[in-house]
Amino acid sequence: METVLVTGAAGTVGNYVVRLCEAAGFAIVANDTNALGIRTPTRGRIEAGDLTLPDVQERALEGVDHVIHTAGLLDASADAAELGRVNTDLVANLFERAAERGVKRFVHLSTAMLYAPRQRVPLTEEAPTAPRGPHGLSKLGAEAFLRGRGRGDGPAWTILRAAPIYGRRGRHFAASLLVVGPLFRLFFPVVPCVRGGARHNFVHAEDVARALLFVLSEPRTHYNVYNVADDDPLPWGDRIAKTYDAYGLRSVNVGGLPSFLLGLADKTARTPGTLRAFDASVLAMWRAVVMRHGLKSALRPRIDREAVTLLDDDLVVDTSRLRELGYRPRHPSFGTGWADVLRWYQAEEWVPRY
Repeated sequence: METVLVTGAAGTVGNYVVRLCEAAGFAIVANDTNALGIRTPTRGRIEAGDLTLPDVQERALEGVDHVIHTAGLLDASADAAELGRVNTDLVANLFERAAERGVKRFVHLSTAMLYAPRQRVPLTEEAPTAPRGPHGLSKLGAEAFLRGRGRGDGPAWTILRAAPIYGRRGRHFAASLLVVGPLFRLFFPVVPCVRGGARHNFVHAEDVARALLFVLSEPRTHYNVYNVADDDPLPWGDRIAKTYDAYGLRSVNVGGLPSFLLGLADKTARTPGTLRAFDASVLAMWRAVVMRHGLKSALRPRIDREAVTLLDDDLVVDTSRLRELGYRPRHPSFGTGWADVLRWYQAEEWVPRY
């Protein structure tokens, strides 16, 4: 029986990876910063701790044949040095130690947000990349390190670039969609709905996990990069409308978002003082939602300064390279997958019911 180290095992994607790898017959070493939220492996062990520390890496890699690396710092507003330490340096150090131990495969989860803005879509894996900020720079750095390692120079690596991920436990980016309706509902019995906007793919966390396991077991994926996304590229206004529908909120169509508001959002995201003030006001309103509905304070809504670029920039990715090998998503439609995820958030009392 071969053993897989799953990093970020308590996370949105990692939790699915642990379950799917076990179902496929692997033993598991599950790592996250602490054991809380890690699915206990039937075969294997939990190795909790900060993976940037050498002794934690040594323990986690003991007896491991393969690594699926989903861990990372997701908060785009975090300090640039910390983003680099976790999202770039950790990947390089973990890969080097894995090479020393004779690990066979290293599968790394990256992001489709690396593709340069304002390109022709859909975006293939050969499309130009350009960081949208410090978070993107840190993810691109990890990719550059791996792509510099050739055959025989450590484990055979594969990079998976995921479209924006949604799923259970998520607290960043896609989860922010869940707060829009409740915030408007504080003030209006019928919430405003904006239609249209730039088009993007999203991807369910379970499908990302399934793709990670798929490329782990597929020799043709060695030393390659693959996109993974759903089949449902939507304008962001329609995505918000589907969120309202999943909640059961009454809404009224107010048309498209004026261009000056798009510019204001972009300027806010790029001005630290204004961004902090806006985030503080949104957080104060969200606390009012939490108090009104007796929710847990699990979500902290804020503007993702890199995701704001998607308000007027398409991000439709081409997944044909992965599909040609036989991979298929379980959740090809955003609407059905998103409604299921919302039910989990409601059951956990992270968001309200209406």
